[in-house]
Amino acid sequence: MKAVAFYLIYPILWIISRLPFPIVYLISDFFYFITYYILGYRKEVIKSNIRIAFPKKNEKEITRLAKKSTQHFCDIFIEMIKSMGMSKKSMKKRFICTNPEMVNVLAKAKKPLIVMFGHQASYEWTMVLDDVLDYKVYAIYKPLKNKRLNDLIVNIRKKFNSELVAMREATAVMNKSVQTEAALFALVADQSPKAGRAQYFTNFFNVPSAVFKGAERIAKEHHTAVFFLRITKVKRGYYETEFVNITSNGGETKDWEITDTFFQLLEEQIIKQPEYYLWSHKRWKSTLENTKRAVELSPRVQQ
Repeated sequence: MKAVAFYLIYPILWIISRLPFPIVYLISDFFYFITYYILGYRKEVIKSNIRIAFPKKNEKEITRLAKKSTQHFCDIFIEMIKSMGMSKKSMKKRFICTNPEMVNVLAKAKKPLIVMFGHQASYEWTMVLDDVLDYKVYAIYKPLKNKRLNDLIVNIRKKFNSELVAMREATAVMNKSVQTEAALFALVADQSPKAGRAQYFTNFFNVPSAVFKGAERIAKEHHTAVFFLRITKVKRGYYETEFVNITSNGGETKDWEITDTFFQLLEEQIIKQPEYYLWSHKRWKSTLENTKRAVELSPRVQQ
């Protein structure tokens, strides 16, 4: 049944990917109307998250942000589809990196690198960076249950020759690659573990938040450089990115330094453009009360 649905929808996606951007965004606007006003997709989750992150905002402001965030979510989805039919030249014009030389100098020295970013602005179009970096790029991702849809998205994301690695295989691949090649590992690092797996907690918007520390663990073990990728939305369909150094050598950092710095930088970025963050995912579903493991607290929580 899933295969039939995929083959029915694929021609529509192909057509959309060939349409000019003005029409593509009209389609996105239509999806937004259905998503927010008809389906009410995760509307209360979005508003609840915004209330937690911005307790001083009134309900009018929260509703405004919820609408804009949902509209941006629809744009991200339609832009991913549109990228199927976009040339490299067009994508590089719309997704600009201001300082690729900052990490390329490390590639020349054959130093492995971890790049961390969040669900902010255009996390899907980060694949464009593969074409301006001198590294072999491994993108860590979470596979979808629908195999055909997952394969389609993987092929879209591999457009610039990065290699996609499933989250469950990430640690093994990273451990092997940092010893054999100059590789860059790109991962969306603000994922929230389920209550059954939640163990590490840091402060995110002044709330104890469950996080993963895998990137920090690898960086410390292999003395890997770590960068934060700041992604700013300039206007609809145009983004600008900047690499921000977290550490040149993870092995020389204190415990929690990498993870805490990442979440601090991400929080600062979100505050500047809160409407472009993915508030629909349940960021605070795991708490200190419902976790089933022995908890380790970041110094930011203990302060």
